[in-house]
Amino acid sequence: MSFMGKAGLAVAALGLAAGSVLGAGAANAVPLDQWGAMALDADWTNFGRAVNFPTREEAEAAALEQCAADGCAIEVTWVNGCLALVENEEYVAWGKGADRAEAERQAYLALTEGTPQNLLVNVGSSQLAGGSVIETICTANAS
Repeated sequence: MSFMGKAGLAVAALGLAAGSVLGAGAANAVPLDQWGAMALDADWTNFGRAVNFPTREEAEAAALEQCAADGCAIEVTWVNGCLALVENEEYVAWGKGADRAEAERQAYLALTEGTPQNLLVNVGSSQLAGGSVIETICTANAS
């Protein structure tokens, strides 16, 4: 085989190797949008949650299926972020945000709607007002 033939073969092989490495990385990457959803029944005793679905519709269907009670309905959906649930002795609230801290901050702000005496509560002093995080759920690509 001539030198030009060998050089062409080497370039082709190098191109295939690079393509397979780059392709493998893209195959393992998290899809652009990741959806989550939470379904609840009317008295908040049964719930279902779903996270890391490629569409809103799929996340909602999975949350409803997990709720598995009469009267379950979608309470909240989110994309590329987190959902936090917080509670105190009187109320349960949720918030969503781009990351865990923002979702929890929004949840504590929502908690003030049910318990106005907690108006000055923030994430750092929530325990003083009796609030606590029940759960924070994030999509795989949350910031």
